[in-house]
Formats: sequence, structure tokens, C-alpha cells
Amino acid sequence: MPRKASAIPVGTGFTPALIDLPAFLEVLVEHSGEPEALEAAVWQPHVRRLTDEPPTPRTRSLPVEAAIQYGLLTKDREATELARSLRALEPTDLYRRFAHHILLRHGGLRVVEGIRQMQADGLRVTGDSLAQFLSAQGFTVSVHNTAINTLRMWLSLAGVFPKGRANAWQISEETVEELIGLDPVSVAALTGLDAAQRGFLAGLCALDPDDWFPAAEIRNWVETTQGVQIGRQSLPKAILAPLRDAGLVEFRTGGTKGGKTSRVRTTAKFRSDVLTPFLETTLRDLDSTVSEYYKERPDDIYAGLTAKERHVRGTALEAYTIHIMRLLGLQFVAWRKRSAQTAHAEVDILMTGLLGGLPTRWQLQCKNTTQRIRLEEVAKEVGLVPVTAASHIMFVANTSFTPDARSFADKIMARSATTIFLLDKTDFAKIRETPTSIASILRKQSEAILRIRSENPFSSP
Repeated sequence: MPRKASAIPVGTGFTPALIDLPAFLEVLVEHSGEPEALEAAVWQPHVRRLTDEPPTPRTRSLPVEAAIQYGLLTKDREATELARSLRALEPTDLYRRFAHHILLRHGGLRVVEGIRQMQADGLRVTGDSLAQFLSAQGFTVSVHNTAINTLRMWLSLAGVFPKGRANAWQISEETVEELIGLDPVSVAALTGLDAAQRGFLAGLCALDPDDWFPAAEIRNWVETTQGVQIGRQSLPKAILAPLRDAGLVEFRTGGTKGGKTSRVRTTAKFRSDVLTPFLETTLRDLDSTVSEYYKERPDDIYAGLTAKERHVRGTALEAYTIHIMRLLGLQFVAWRKRSAQTAHAEVDILMTGLLGGLPTRWQLQCKNTTQRIRLEEVAKEVGLVPVTAASHIMFVANTSFTPDARSFADKIMARSATTIFLLDKTDFAKIRETPTSIASILRKQSEAILRIRSENPFSSP
């Protein structure tokens, strides 16, 4: 199987300890489009620090290859607009602007998010442990590689991390917010937007109106240029309201008479120069919503599950899945269905981690509904196992399961290696009262599963 490409720049031979960035940018621009001259110039003493040994044929090209990965050169070895703009800055501004670029364009914010999650769970952060943690979530970073430490060192020059080895992975949250131009609440809100909402926001960035503007014209632009369809009747509620809640716009509805369109205006928090790269690149790697849910208090989550507003219940349900994941000591892999896609009544995630010293992969579905869980819903999750490669399925619901649903789960476990845990409203209440009770609940169900399998040792489907 071919190795998956690194999600962050490799950057070998391109650390601040080895490269004087202002001088490096000078030679990139000076020898733009001249591959051989570039390779020679980046090894000059005023550019390359620590030049005790001459470069080998392999190491000679590494700084140039790193410059390509970091967006400073094109594949044709021509200086990019980024390189030219950075070259004109004084060192302090240069490092901050480069860090802004790394955070939004090259996975830096995803790395920061991973550190937050590890530290929240009391895990020790090193270059290798962070690479393993991120790779388990599908964000591939090579272990025993300089890439992630190189990225950290460039960000440290802008104050995101401390310089030196002491507390090397301690994040300056204030600096991150200053550099990306978005606070954590806005980042989480943006991450939770669906395709239509992101498309509309991209249209706002492209048109960048400076006053009240017809929302329908933005919608038409998005549908024409991006192929994203936005329902006519749902524009204020489905598109404008979430963007308002994110603090990016305000709007006025046109009313029901005369077919008047809503009008929208951007707020002071709206910055197209920040949002454009965020929408184009950062969101592909990021799920800062997960990081935000790490900060939620259990009492607030449970209160949200019974809120009148449907979107509040949905947000609380997503937070609840992360709460359960953390109680199990597992790691987030991916959302499968978000609450907005399921009328805010259920949400699915994939998780992974060691349980009892063994590697496991989980499908977790949380339901916030008054309807009983039927056989068909359990069967649907079982049918997805070949796609998700899950070893375990877990339902957590504040309702009950039908007898047929429980019987079906037992039959599947008797005839396969798939393990299914069904946690109903009684279990839900126990976990709310005593979070650590999830361990005894799973242990009790595991004992029942062992009995089922011991009674059917050679069963086949």
C-alpha cells in the first residue's frame, strides 16, 4: 500500500536553526525560476547556518524542496507571491505573517488543535506522540520525522510556542487568535457550517460588500460559480442565521409580501483575507468543533440536551459524543453524521484507541429522542462495519431499545467478531449521575456478550 502523503510540509533542512529566513527569501526572489542557481544560493553562508560540511547530492536540494512545500516556491522553482510579500517585511512582521500562512494553509491550526486535545486528556505531547495522535484521526504526520518539529519551530518565532525546549508545546492561545484573526468561538462555528453555508460565506468573501446587500444576489453568485444549491425559502433560517450566530453577519428579512429578498451586511469580525484561506484550505483539515467540545462542562451539555431550540440540542448532542469518547479514553477519528444532518436528534462519530491493551475502532451513535431504537437502526450500523472497519459499535440513547433490536444485536455478536453495546436511558441516567459508571456498565455488558459467544462457539451467519 502506498504511503499516505504528509498533511503538513516535510521541511527537512528548513528549520530556523539552519535557515536565516530573510536571507533565504532574498535568494528565492533573486534566483526565481533558476533551479541550479537556487540550489547553490540557499547554501551560501549568509543564508545557511551551520555549514561545516558541504551538502551531498541528496541534501543539496532539500531546502528548495521545503520551500516548495511551505508555499514559498512553485514547482517550477519560481518565487510565489507569498515569498515576495514576506521579503518586504521586517523580521518580526515576517515571522508573524509566515506563521499566519502556516496556521491557515499548511495544517498548523490542526496541529494546535491536536495539542489542545492531548493536553486536555492529560497525554504527554512530544513530536512523535503528537504525530501518532493526529495520524490516528486521519491527519497523516510521519512519526520519527522532523516535519512536526520544524513546523513548531517556525510558529515559535511568532510566539505561538515558547522558544527553546522548555514547555515546547505550550500554546499561546492569545497569539493564535491574533495571528489567524478569529477567536475560538468563531473557529468552532465555522467548522460546523455545512456546504451551502460555506458556499454562501465564500460568496460574501468574493463580493465583499461594504454595506447592506441583497442576499439573493450572493446566493445566485454561489449557485452559478460554485454549483452549490441553496433553497429559496430557507435562506434566512438555514444560511443567514448560522452566519449571524458566528458573529460574521447581520441580516434583515424581506418579509413575505412582494417577494422581497433578505439583505445582509458583514460585521467587524468579518475579514475576507482571513476567511478566504480558512474556507479554501483550513477547513479541509480542521474540526475545531471537537476542541471546543472538550471545554464543555457536563452540566451544560446535559442542560443543552433538553433545550427548546433544536440547534442547541444538536450542539449539546455533539458535545455529548465527545464526553463519552473521553470517558472511554478514546481518540476522535471523524464525524460520520452531524446533528444538523439528522434533524439534531442523533450524531455519529468514529473513534479509536487502546481498550484493555488492545487496539479498537468504534462507531458511536448518540440519540436524543423519545422514540425507541428499532432493529432496523441497529442493523444499519452493523451494515456499515465493512466501510468503517469498526471492531465495536455503541449506541448511547436517552430512550429504550425494542426487544427485537436487542435480540438482533445478540445474534450478530454470536456469529461475528463485531461487539455491540446498547446503552439505554437507564445507563444514560447512571452516566449523568456518575460518569465513571460507564466502566461498570460496559463490563456488565461485556460479560453478557462473552456468555452469548461461549454458548455459540462455532456459529456462522
